[in-house]
Amino acid sequence: MTEADGEERLCDRMAALERQLAAVQTELQTTTNHDLPLLKGTLRSLLDVDGESVAEFPAAGHTLGQQIAEYEQRLEQLEARLDVLDQHRDASTKAEKIASVLAFAQNKADSDGKVAVTPAEIRGCTGVSRRYAYDLVDAIADDVEGVQIREGHQVQTGSGIERKSKALLVDCERVHELNESVNQFTTPNGGEATH
Repeated sequence: MTEADGEERLCDRMAALERQLAAVQTELQTTTNHDLPLLKGTLRSLLDVDGESVAEFPAAGHTLGQQIAEYEQRLEQLEARLDVLDQHRDASTKAEKIASVLAFAQNKADSDGKVAVTPAEIRGCTGVSRRYAYDLVDAIADDVEGVQIREGHQVQTGSGIERKSKALLVDCERVHELNESVNQFTTPNGGEATH
């Protein structure tokens, strides 16, 4: 092999490498022009980030992760409450009915933890008759600390007279947490309330 043959082969190899390099650069340019903006747009949408810099994505991803963890925790709490309600939906004993009413009150409570539970709502959450719902109002008020009776009365409003029916006034903070309230009335001693 002569020196000229060696140079020709070297030139051929260089030309082949230049063609491969051009093909790689073309493919990289296509990827950069099409795929990266698509990926950045997708991340912006998922993370709710308006910025242009890729450097903003890790912080936004961390924030999203925290939000998801908080939602998971809240979901677990709601599922636990739902489990308690499902257990007492078909209450058969008086104690189970009282537990169902207290669970209903806990779920209905506003931010200050106080709520009125009417006989109609008691019928809905326990499946008892109208008459027995009124009996439960009296029994719950007698047996459970933190629960009072609101007697039925009429209230004068700007548009006329509004009738407020008899109801339980439940102070959920005093009745304790939902689980304690339910356990208090599902004990083997027949649901005797302990104060």
